[in-house]
Amino acid sequence: MAWAVFAAQLLVTWAVAGLAKRILRWIAHRVVSRSDTTLDDRLVEAGTPAVRWVILALGLRLALMSLGSAIPSFQAGGRYATQFTVAGNLAEAVVVIAVTVLVNALINAALDWYLHELAGRTDGTWDRELMPMIKKGVSAVVGFFALSIVLELFGISVSALIATAGVASAAIALASQDTLSNMLGGLAILIDRPFRVGDWIELTDGKVGVVVEIGLRTTRIRQFDGTALVVPNKDMANTRVINYALPSPQAAIRQTIRVTYDTDVEKAKKVLLDVLQSHPEVLKDPVPGVWLSAFNTYSLDLFFSCWVDSYTNRFRVTDELNMQILKAFRENGIALAIPAQHIRIQQKEDSLDQAVELPAPDGNRPVQAVPGDPENH
Repeated sequence: MAWAVFAAQLLVTWAVAGLAKRILRWIAHRVVSRSDTTLDDRLVEAGTPAVRWVILALGLRLALMSLGSAIPSFQAGGRYATQFTVAGNLAEAVVVIAVTVLVNALINAALDWYLHELAGRTDGTWDRELMPMIKKGVSAVVGFFALSIVLELFGISVSALIATAGVASAAIALASQDTLSNMLGGLAILIDRPFRVGDWIELTDGKVGVVVEIGLRTTRIRQFDGTALVVPNKDMANTRVINYALPSPQAAIRQTIRVTYDTDVEKAKKVLLDVLQSHPEVLKDPVPGVWLSAFNTYSLDLFFSCWVDSYTNRFRVTDELNMQILKAFRENGIALAIPAQHIRIQQKEDSLDQAVELPAPDGNRPVQAVPGDPENH
């Protein structure tokens, strides 16, 4: 009779589990689908299969308890008491595992919802990079607690295992300090986000490139020549980085053009501004500008500034602007200033003065050179 009751309880449990699955699907279709958020939809969808297994595991444990109370040989001191106790512990372990699967499924569903619904509306690059790590970490923590409970059910001391693991972890940590430092540095980069995959950055040593990967141990940067620069994360986390993609991906082009003093400044400014405004990749906002920035020793300095949509296009657009500026200046008779010094040579025979104009690399004021003067040798 006891075994018949046990079998009936299992059948009822199976039916209840199936009914619960149908009820949850009905709730998802009739109630949850009408809400403003998709979080509850994801939770119900992820939790429905696990809830069924939790009900089955609980039903099995309750049926075993009922069977044990009805059969004397399964009770304490009975012939099969030890075996029945082990069976009960196994059933409880199944319950723990089923609950663990349910909790892990709900947490992962919530994290996936955050990644697709909230992080997708903002700059969620770091979320996509960090989320797999978070999900693995949460699963590991939940699994550890479940394992500790199961071990306690079978009389295995978890504290002793933790102490042993602690000693082993300390030894491993001492042997792999650099690895741990790099992993912590990678985690700090993913959380703080000084740069992201796809950003153009410049390091303190002058190396420039685009970030192609942020791993647990290293960050990989593709340089202009196509080579990969691999930097340990602990160094990346502790160095100064210029990020050309933040706060916006737009990049500035700024240059100084030097013209001669006899140049019509207003005309030169207009020619420069026309070149900037006519280029299709120069942004209208911020507005391009040209200013007379300085009176140099040998030139008038015209400073211009404009913006392009990305750092990647900056060098190509700069080249195109320089070529157009050079062409426009030649067409409008605007001369670029070149440093020069005037040297006057006096010939005593016929008192003929000759002036020679030579390039002056230092741009100093004109000097006079007289043949035979010891100061000129």
